[in-house]
Order: sequence, then C-alpha cells, then structure tokens
Amino acid sequence: MFRFLLCLFLGFFPLFGELALSPEVVNQALEKHIKYDPDGPNTIGHIYIGGHQTQISQGTFVYVKNALEMYKEIKPAFIILELDTPGGQVFAAQKISDELKDLDTQYGIPIVAFIDNWAISAGAMMAYSSRYIAIAKDASMGAAAPVLQTGQATSEKVNSAIRADFANRAAFYDRNPLIAEAMVDADMILVVRDGEIVKLRKDDEIKSSDEVITTEGKLLTLDAKKLVDLGVADIHFEPEKLVPITTEEKKVGEWPASKELLFTHPFFKKIPNAKIVAYKMDWKTRFFSILGSPVVASILFFGLMISIYMELNTPGFGVAGAFGLICLFLIVLSSFALQAAGWLEVIFLVVGIGLILVELFVIPGFGIIGIAGIILAGIGLFALLLPGVKEFNFDFDTRTLNAAGEYFLQRLIWLAGTLVVGVVAIAILARFIVPKLRLFSPLVLRGEQEAAEGYVAGFKKEELPSLGAVGEVISPLRTAGKVIIEGEFYDAVSSGSFIEKGIKVKIIAIEGSKMIVEEME
Repeated sequence: MFRFLLCLFLGFFPLFGELALSPEVVNQALEKHIKYDPDGPNTIGHIYIGGHQTQISQGTFVYVKNALEMYKEIKPAFIILELDTPGGQVFAAQKISDELKDLDTQYGIPIVAFIDNWAISAGAMMAYSSRYIAIAKDASMGAAAPVLQTGQATSEKVNSAIRADFANRAAFYDRNPLIAEAMVDADMILVVRDGEIVKLRKDDEIKSSDEVITTEGKLLTLDAKKLVDLGVADIHFEPEKLVPITTEEKKVGEWPASKELLFTHPFFKKIPNAKIVAYKMDWKTRFFSILGSPVVASILFFGLMISIYMELNTPGFGVAGAFGLICLFLIVLSSFALQAAGWLEVIFLVVGIGLILVELFVIPGFGIIGIAGIILAGIGLFALLLPGVKEFNFDFDTRTLNAAGEYFLQRLIWLAGTLVVGVVAIAILARFIVPKLRLFSPLVLRGEQEAAEGYVAGFKKEELPSLGAVGEVISPLRTAGKVIIEGEFYDAVSSGSFIEKGIKVKIIAIEGSKMIVEEME
C-alpha cells in the first residue's frame, strides 16, 4: 500500500525497484540542510541559466560568480539554480560547479538545482554539484561526453578525467557515481541487479532478470522518470497551474515564492513568508561577461597592437596611446573578472613596461634592459589573455590536454589568428596610411633644416671627431642631445649623468656612429 501511495506521489511507477528516494528520506534531508526562520520572512535566491540556445561559457561563470557573491551578503535560506541548457565549456562548468559547492559547504547556503527541461553536458555537471536536484516532468539530464572545438571526440585521457570529475561530484552528495560516469562514457554498461546498480564489461554479461540502464555505445541521458527512479533526482513535479510572475516583478527581481513550481512541494510550501530574490544581471556583470568572450579579447589585443604602432609613429602622446591604454586596462579587467589572472601577471606586465620606458628615455641605446622588459611585458600580457594557463595540463605519453588545456588552446588559436591579422594590418598601415598621415600632419616640419640652426645628418664613423676632442653642449644631454665641436654640430650621448647646456665636454668613446661624452673637470 505504501509503495502504491509513493507511486502516486511521484506520478509514475518506478522502473528500478528501491533505488528511488522515498518522500520521507527527502524530507529528512531537506529539514537537515535547509534552515529557515519559522516566523519569516525568508529570502530565497534564484539563478537562471536557461534557454535551449544558452551555452555555458566564461561569461556564464562571471554571471554565476557575481550572483553568489551577492547571496553571500544577503544569506538566503537556499538558492534555486534553474537549469535549461544544452551544455557548453567544460572548463567554465568546472569553475561554476566549484563555486556552487563552496557556497554550500563553506557558507551554509545549499543549492537546489531545478531542471526545467535540459541539463545536458556541462549543465549536468552543475546539477551534480548541487545538494538537491528537482525536476519537471519533461526534464532530461546527461550526455556529458566532452568534445573538441572541431566537434571531434576527445582522447581517453580527457574522458577519464571528466568521468572522475563527474563521479566525484555525484558521490559528494551521495548520488551513485556509476550513473554519473555513464553520462560521460559511451562504453559503459550499467544494469540494475538485485536492487543495486552494477557495471558490466560486455553486453553478453547482461542477464534476463537485469533491468538495463545503458548498453555499450550509448551515452547515458536520463528522462524525468529514470532520474527519480535511479535516485539522481530528489523531487519530481507534475505540471501545475501557478499564479504568473508579473513583468514588474521580473524587472525588480522579487516575487512571492508561491509562484515557483518548487514551492508546491510540502516542505517548501511550509516556509513562511518566502520571497524570491533573483539575481539580476546588471550592466557591470553584462560588461564583464562580454569581456570574457574570446572574440572581444582578440579585438582588444588587435586594438593594442595597432595603438602601439601608431603611437610610435606619431609625435607626442595622443589618441592612439590613450586607446592602447584603454585596451590594456580592459584586458587586465577581463582577466580578473574570469579569475584567470593574479597579481603576478600584472607585476610582470608593469615591470616589463617600466623597463622598456627606462631603456627608451633614460639609458642610451637599446640593450639587455629593454629586451628583458619586452620579455616580461610579453609574458604578463599573454598570461592575461590566456585563461586556463594555470590549470593547463598536457600528458606527453598520450598527447592529450585537460579541460583547462582545451580552453587554453582555443584562446591561443584566437590569439595567434589575431596576431597574424595585426601584423598584416600594421604592414598595410606602414605602406599606405602612415606616410599620408605624416604628409598632412600639422606637426610635420615644412621648412629647411639648416646646419647653422643645429640640425645634423648622420655621420660616418670616420667623419666624427677623434677621441679626446673637446666641445660644448648646445642642448641638454638627457642623456642624448647635441654638442658643437670645432664648429660642427653632432649628436652625442652622455656617459650616464645629465649635462646642462653650455658645459664643456670631451669625447671618451665612439660606438659606431654614436659619440659618448663626459663633462670636463
């Protein structure tokens, strides 16, 4: 009789014996982990990852991360994670899943995943990372085998890592890890035998009395009935007419919890004065989500390349330099938003730029310090542009990458393509655009540059004065400037110190066509 009543509650007869969780067990678990004020009011969080076309990406991670930061402040009784997604980036899903589990275990705010329709691939990972899973009648979950950007299947090494990840996340909340593995591995054979889930090696090991879950060659995807019957989902809901959420309530992000299907369940229904406070994506979150796109990151890198070139070919500091700084700032900002960068990358970048500036404006010539600056700045910039580099792992034996490595490779391809396009664009600018800009620039000198006024052309080494020759500084040496020796004007560089105009100097070295002088005592 009890079993019959349980079947009526679930809305269907279970296929796999006693694997489904009873309402009593579910209620005991809910009572244990979801704490609310019996006098009210009670705040309930709500995060929506939905729409059949919604792919989980780094932008999704920014959205969820900011939502969880808000809920850490307002401390709701629990959070509804509404899922309706076909999947997306495994690396992003792993980061989101870690954040969900951390909120539950470290902050005492449990997550209730509500699968409205789809929790496929990366969506299944997030569902498994929630303490409770509730499903609608037409929900489905599974098909989590990772694929490359080309659509090809990944190597066994990657599959093995993802299988283990799924199994661990399932087991963490006392769900059967074999079912989670079968969602990733199409070669697994699972049956229910004597009330337990058993993994087989071959199809011919299946007995007539076994209830088959999945056979070899079929990636496991479970519908609503099987999700409950196999103990994956905790609660199942039949369609029910609810008071609709108004447009104004959606705009504000707050509405009575009774308008949610989840709150037709006896446990949730008894929470007094329950109010949904949904996370609304504000302009900052939307902005950071856009910055997280590899397309936008590539555009910023392209803009930075062009800006540097234009700034080096125009006098003073102008629009190109300002635009380049903006691009660089946005690159740093996006990396921090994705938690892809630390202060080490920024320090490398800043120190590298500082060394380049020192080499250009303080130390004569361009040598080791300038080269070191370029290397450090390059390392810092590329680390900021390549999220996943810290978690990157390559197995040389199998020649395979982990999920972070796959994402790193994707961003690297975008970056390399942008670099090629940028070089081509700079070549076009150098050949056709920059010469015309110089021609029409009001800053370009139009008159003659007379030697009597201090203008000099380059000299060959044999045309320079001899070592020890004495002259006078006619423009301050900081450290480069001009001197006059025996009535001729020359470019010169001080040996290190600043030398004022009018000071007597002598030549102490000649390097190529460059004269190095020092102040006479």
